[in-house]
Amino acid sequence: MFIAKLEVGEGKEQKEIYEIYNEYGELIATVDTNAKIHFTTEYLESLKEIDEKYFETLKLEDAEFELPDELKEQDLTLDSEQLQSEKEKDKSETTLEAIEELKEDEEIKSYSEIKTQQKVFEKVTNKQEIDPNVKVTQTETLAEMLPEVKQKGFVKIGVVYSEKVKGGNGSFSFVGITQEGNIELIEDLQNIEGGTTGKTVTSINSIDGSVVEKEQVAGMVRINRGTTNGQEEFLSLKIGQYGILEVDYVRADLSEDKSNRYFSAPIETQSIRPTTREVREFMDKSKNTSLSDEQKRANPELVRDGKTEINNIDDVAYNDNLTVDDIIVLENGTQTTIRKEATKAKVSPEEFLNKYEHCSGKTPDEIIEKVHEEIEEEYIGSREQTL
Repeated sequence: MFIAKLEVGEGKEQKEIYEIYNEYGELIATVDTNAKIHFTTEYLESLKEIDEKYFETLKLEDAEFELPDELKEQDLTLDSEQLQSEKEKDKSETTLEAIEELKEDEEIKSYSEIKTQQKVFEKVTNKQEIDPNVKVTQTETLAEMLPEVKQKGFVKIGVVYSEKVKGGNGSFSFVGITQEGNIELIEDLQNIEGGTTGKTVTSINSIDGSVVEKEQVAGMVRINRGTTNGQEEFLSLKIGQYGILEVDYVRADLSEDKSNRYFSAPIETQSIRPTTREVREFMDKSKNTSLSDEQKRANPELVRDGKTEINNIDDVAYNDNLTVDDIIVLENGTQTTIRKEATKAKVSPEEFLNKYEHCSGKTPDEIIEKVHEEIEEEYIGSREQTL
């Protein structure tokens, strides 16, 4: 995807608008002077083809544009004549290519078309690419999670829209691509979990864990390597900003009900940067064997605020970002807040919070107990001084 900034008008009347293009140079949206995004009819139709029910949940008509910081220095500024010249140049090159390979300029929208027409992956619309050797968790890559990747020499993993045809299940297919360009379905990911849409997951919606929230995904496939400690693993798909496919790694605790069973984090793709070490360790089975405690800590904040942060739900108590009314889940399952504990200690909520944030401990219970002890010692010390 690339963004072109256009300068329209002259002098004081000059304004900036933007046009958004996909990787093939096709216009997918324009942005007016009020930062309102207007998607093209063709692009909206292509998203509907991926998953119409999920498409209906997107609020693209309300989308607003914000230029990513990392793109500002590389921003392409063109006036109307320059833009038209670039479009004509691209058009002539595309036409020349089409003359040489008449069939190759057709859009490929599903895996069935790849299979029957032997098209190359680069021609596919509505796709995503993953390097199987990038870290998904702190200790594993997709190549290590899926033995088939190494066995068959796949150098890329592609995600494409898939009709329910022979060899493809559900709305999406994961394909392996060899160095020679051969494409085939990844069998280790073909067991699609019943009902590919409408699954609710607790999702880390940021690469650094700063946003954790409940959301529905457009598709989910199971990683076929058995059940470990009552958990299974999946890859989920969702349609992100500007309709870009996003892939998450999912862990499922089978002892939980389906609304609280799934926890996911982003996987690095062409469009998504790598997650931080904290996120990868949080999702790592060898470093964090169970996510049930994290789910219990997350749910009260998710219910109250609609989102939380990984710092507030991991096993490290001292890194929590708390306010005096945030819900703290104790080891016995009861809930408290800094305000409640401050009332018990007969100090202000702000004083108790300050002591809590500067006190070390592995669990909230341990920290709260230490704070109460510290306040009690201060109280006894001050009383002895008055005597």
